[in-house]
Amino acid sequence: MWRILLVALLFYLIVWLIRGLVAPGRGPGVGEGDEELVSDALTGVYFPKTKAVSINRDGRKLYFISVGNRDRWLRENGRRT
Repeated sequence: MWRILLVALLFYLIVWLIRGLVAPGRGPGVGEGDEELVSDALTGVYFPKTKAVSINRDGRKLYFISVGNRDRWLRENGRRT
């Protein structure tokens, strides 16, 4: 019984590794739902870019996790956008 489980586990691991080599980005350590992370300019917390509130400032794009963080950053750093 243990031999069958060990063979099945080895087979699964080999298929998983080969899939990672054949289709990069879908292999070990990369999930299908992974997306680009950005850092909140106020707190430094990383979060998905698709959920970001952003502004352009001095030729760079700044990302915020919430409107409240964006407004606080603007109050502390001047309002020009």
